[in-house]
Amino acid sequence: MIIQQTDLEQLRSLRSLVLRPGQPIEKTNYERDNEKSTLHYAAKIDGAVLSIATIYPEEFSEVKSGLSYRLRGMATHPEYRRQGLARGIMCKVKRDLKYINVDLIWCRARIVAVEFYQSLGFVKIGPIYEIEEIGPHYTMYKNI
Repeated sequence: MIIQQTDLEQLRSLRSLVLRPGQPIEKTNYERDNEKSTLHYAAKIDGAVLSIATIYPEEFSEVKSGLSYRLRGMATHPEYRRQGLARGIMCKVKRDLKYINVDLIWCRARIVAVEFYQSLGFVKIGPIYEIEEIGPHYTMYKNI
C-alpha cells in the first residue's frame, strides 16, 4: 500500500462510487478542491486508488484552536474496507498537519463513519443533522 498526496482527478471516480452514487460526476466537486492550500490524499494498491481524503484550512468555531483544517470526501472502495487504508491516510494527514502547525481537524461524519472516526480519537459535537441528498451526519473533531 502506498499513501500519498495526489491530484484531484485521481479521486473523482471513488468519490462518485462511494459518496455520490447515482448522481452526476459534477456532484463530486467541492468548492475548495482547486485551492492551493487544499490537499488530496490517496491510498493505492498496485496503482489503484482505493481510499481517499481531502483536507483544507477552514475555521471550526465550536472549539478554540489556532489553525484548523476540515476533512472532506473520505471514502474507501467497498471491497477494501476494514483493511487499514483509511486509517493509514489519517496517520499521514496527521503527520502532514502537525508539520504545518495545525492543531485541530474536523469533519461532518456520516452515521456509518462515526465509529471509525471515534477509533481515531475524534469526538462528536452537537446534535445529529441531515445533509440534503446525503443523509444524517454528526460534526466531529480531533485535537492534533
